[in-house]
Amino acid sequence: MTLLKRAFSWDRIQSSHRLMFLIVLVLGLFNLLWGEKVPAGAGLGWDGVLYADMVRSLGLMISGGQLSSYYAQRILPSVIVRGMLLLSGLPISNSNIIFGYEIYNLALLLGACWAWKRISDTVHLSLAGRWIGFSGIFVNFACSKHAFYYPVLTDVSALFIAMLLLLFYVDKKPVSLFITTVIGAFCWPVVSVYGALLLLFIKSELPKDIVYPASSPFTIKGASINDIVIRSCIALFALSITGYIIMVKIGPLLDLQCKAPSFFVHAFPRFIASCTSRRELLGFERLITSIPSFAGLLIALAMLVGSKQIFRATINCIRKTQPTIIALSIAAVLVPFCIVKAISNPNYKSGGSLRGLIIGMFLPPEGKFLLPIVTLAVFFGPVLLLITLNWKEFCVESRKLGPGVVAIMGISMLLGLVCEPRFITAAWPLFVLVFVLTFKTLSTNTSFKYVLTALTILYAQFWMRFNLATWSTSDYEGLKEYPKQLYIMHYGLWMNWWSYIIQFAAIVLSAMWLSTTISKVGATDYE
Repeated sequence: MTLLKRAFSWDRIQSSHRLMFLIVLVLGLFNLLWGEKVPAGAGLGWDGVLYADMVRSLGLMISGGQLSSYYAQRILPSVIVRGMLLLSGLPISNSNIIFGYEIYNLALLLGACWAWKRISDTVHLSLAGRWIGFSGIFVNFACSKHAFYYPVLTDVSALFIAMLLLLFYVDKKPVSLFITTVIGAFCWPVVSVYGALLLLFIKSELPKDIVYPASSPFTIKGASINDIVIRSCIALFALSITGYIIMVKIGPLLDLQCKAPSFFVHAFPRFIASCTSRRELLGFERLITSIPSFAGLLIALAMLVGSKQIFRATINCIRKTQPTIIALSIAAVLVPFCIVKAISNPNYKSGGSLRGLIIGMFLPPEGKFLLPIVTLAVFFGPVLLLITLNWKEFCVESRKLGPGVVAIMGISMLLGLVCEPRFITAAWPLFVLVFVLTFKTLSTNTSFKYVLTALTILYAQFWMRFNLATWSTSDYEGLKEYPKQLYIMHYGLWMNWWSYIIQFAAIVLSAMWLSTTISKVGATDYE
């Protein structure tokens, strides 16, 4: 028994990683043996139906021109699962495809756990930092529940590739980083861009005055740009809520035209017609709803950049980069692009689009203010709240890791506005690592580890059952109704009002609870 405790002790660095590996394995086996499966698509899920088709007949899809460029960037997991089934001699049935993806996902999570140890050793993380990083990456809804509840996806592949990109970046291994980027580009669309950015700046460091800029790096008539942005955003937030209330209350009156003065009706018929269109009103409501989130993004980006001098410093970093590194970074984008173009049919439309992303950013579900932070927090757990609470210090650590990291942060924050948390999966390990490095600048009281542990388990939801009732309607109907909402409530685009209100309140209370355990001076006493 003593030997077992030493082998899996949580308070020693080496044994703690064995315990982390064991936790991931136990959670995975628990889900494999007793876990639920999403009822949609007969257990395959929505997109999973297409991935299952790839497992069965990817070659025919390519030759028949039935593969879009979007899904051509996600073929690798299906190819691997097909190979697993063929080697095992199992028939390629729905149940075996689901089982194959579950085994594949568990193997990748264990591999990602190994990568986390290597990363932690390379950057010399403390014991506390290793556990916080582990909880942020592995003990959340995304990995502890979603990876096995809806296994026929490429999310776990994206997470594993992201861990390898991060490992080879901190290890300064450009060739390994390039190979991983090219391979990973066929698991997740943005991997080629992220990998190219990390490659380009793998040996670059920003000057100290850029990492620690002056308190007022941008000034307009004596006021810092941060102050101007913050004040403007507060005003926009107040105006957006006021505008939304007016739209909701006044809209029905305009629809009836019972209180519209006749002068305006006759003088401005087109304006009245557009205002009385429910479609137009809904568009205004959604646009107003996006203002606080977009304003918060502007503040966050301004703080992340820190100084306008960062752009000149970044150009200087590129000038100093070796030509071979520049060539590798360009090839990391071009090689996957050419392969995708060769195997996909440009006229076959399926999957996401740039237009869809923009609509998601600027036209979220009406009335659900700050929805991106809500859906990201419920999907990735309390570490996201810790990042938000300590954003200023977080930005400093990001700049320390180089321009590539800063660029990836900015891209991911834009994707986060879409309100589908899965979109930032490939960058999430990077966010977690930067926060763990930030944690060294914080001081915590003794209750911090208990608060974080409790919230981590609460948000992970591996203990929660979703299939409490039969999904009686078609897969695409009733998403905002019970019982589908128990699962769908983690996705902002389909979160109903009750789910939004309850989860928003829970996140606010969680953030307040965490903030009472942290101060931003001194070194951490959490050992």
